[in-house]
Amino acid sequence: MIRALLLALALLLPGQAYAQSHVSAGAQVVALPSAKDRCEQLAGNRFQKLEGAPTYIVNARLRPAKDMQPEACLVEGYVNPTVNFAILLPTNNWNGRYMVRGCGGSCGSVAIDLACARHVRDGFACLHTDMGHRSTLIDNNWVPNNLQGLVDFGYRATHVTTLAGRAIIKTFYGKDPRYSYFFACSTGGRQGLIEAQRFPDDFDGIVAIAPASMAPFGSKKPANITDVNGFNLGPDNRPILPNRKTLLIHAAVLRKCDKLDGLLDGLISNPQACSFKPAELLCKTSDTRACLTAPQVAVAEKMYAWRGVALGSELRWIGTLIPNAPLPGEAWAPIPDLGADRGDPTTIETLNAPNNPDLRPFNNRGGKLILVQGWSDAIVAPAPTVDYYQTVQRTMGGAAETNKFARLFMIPGMEHCSGGDGAWAVNYVDAMTGWVERGEAPARLRGVHPDPAAKLDYFSTELPDMDPRYVQFARDHNAWPGISVAVKGQAALAPRGSDKPLAQALGDAAAAAVRSGTASGYARRSTLNLALSEMWQVLATREATVDEQRAALASLAASAQDPLVIEAAQRLQAELLLD
Repeated sequence: MIRALLLALALLLPGQAYAQSHVSAGAQVVALPSAKDRCEQLAGNRFQKLEGAPTYIVNARLRPAKDMQPEACLVEGYVNPTVNFAILLPTNNWNGRYMVRGCGGSCGSVAIDLACARHVRDGFACLHTDMGHRSTLIDNNWVPNNLQGLVDFGYRATHVTTLAGRAIIKTFYGKDPRYSYFFACSTGGRQGLIEAQRFPDDFDGIVAIAPASMAPFGSKKPANITDVNGFNLGPDNRPILPNRKTLLIHAAVLRKCDKLDGLLDGLISNPQACSFKPAELLCKTSDTRACLTAPQVAVAEKMYAWRGVALGSELRWIGTLIPNAPLPGEAWAPIPDLGADRGDPTTIETLNAPNNPDLRPFNNRGGKLILVQGWSDAIVAPAPTVDYYQTVQRTMGGAAETNKFARLFMIPGMEHCSGGDGAWAVNYVDAMTGWVERGEAPARLRGVHPDPAAKLDYFSTELPDMDPRYVQFARDHNAWPGISVAVKGQAALAPRGSDKPLAQALGDAAAAAVRSGTASGYARRSTLNLALSEMWQVLATREATVDEQRAALASLAASAQDPLVIEAAQRLQAELLLD
């Protein structure tokens, strides 16, 4: 009886490795379960009474502290029928917080270390799920004849694994988490909004960045990628608007609107106030590099009006909305459509679209929402995100009432989820925990533009540890309808690689992009597109003739060591040969 009571007591004590207890009445020393024992005893457990989330633990093992990672219990399991997940439980430094991280694209894997390493170091118990299927981030092979998989991906998987994780936490630590958070981008941003809309009791705070599948919403339904292929496809199966013309458009947009915020820094703080029209670049006679043909003007107009991208985002169309030129011997390939082959569009919209503006249940239980969108995002266009938030304001009783629990932050120059020319690195976790736990509603988010040498992780979770010397400039992103403003005393970003020979600047930009894409777990094609985007940015900010550009690319292709950098240089050479 005494042993049973002591065991129960041990399970109630939070997050410590206990070697032994005090003696019993008979002076017998009774060993209490160690962290290792408590961890391994989770294996094989069934949480069958979780409503709608019958859970089975496949494996549980203690991972010793290594490098900067603390000792933690790794628990792997699934929720019936096929929603796999893993959760890391720090044994010595649990802070009472529970973090669920979302995924991107089609999801399809449990990337527990990539998603959760930093959070566990900071004392969070942290969970990640594959969303109910196995796949890469960009394939939909799991979709056919798999309605359950579509339901799981659409809305169920995040909720049921969140319940499973909470039950595991209570079993391991002996109590529920004090605070529960969700943080992610893209598909993960959609997961966050779905949680706020459908399962308002799951989280105290949600950070949702660039939520995918927002459309259709209101009158601003954006096109999908297939539509872009349609209106930018010429009779020769080549793009009507080629990548190199985006440099021309981007430069013209900056000339007209960069100065509107009082700082010439290559960023447009409020694209909605910019009055640039593509027709301003219409060729007077024949097609040249310095003008747009009438069909090219029409494509650019559709990019803004139909696709929903913002003025200033033009360089992010490259490889994302406009296909890259093929290498010799290749055929032109259309832009892949991540939404293709997912079944009936109406059914998918019903399952996926996070577009319910009625957030009263989430607000009433005290939930907080930080919604973030990059103005230069060409993958999840900003127009529907802004439209959604404005509709939430109308639904929830106006801007003042909405600001009490939900705020939108628009970040100029930020690409999809992170990266780009703006001050995109933000400590979202600190902003959210401050709001939930201390009532410090974020009037602004301080963002910084890091030097590539900082090797900052994709979602900036390592930002608190980054050496301040790597900060190139900072901006304060004010909550909507406020705009982003420069931080006093911070210099604007100098043209990328302006102090280096062109070939070196191109190579350094490509190498930094490859490092970032690889560290973030990108597919090869996505990492290549990231490298190309950064190299195009160098070309956009350097005054060089076409011959000088070609010579620099030839030098880089001949001297680079990384195969992806070599291919990126070769593909840019192919672009410059299209004239």
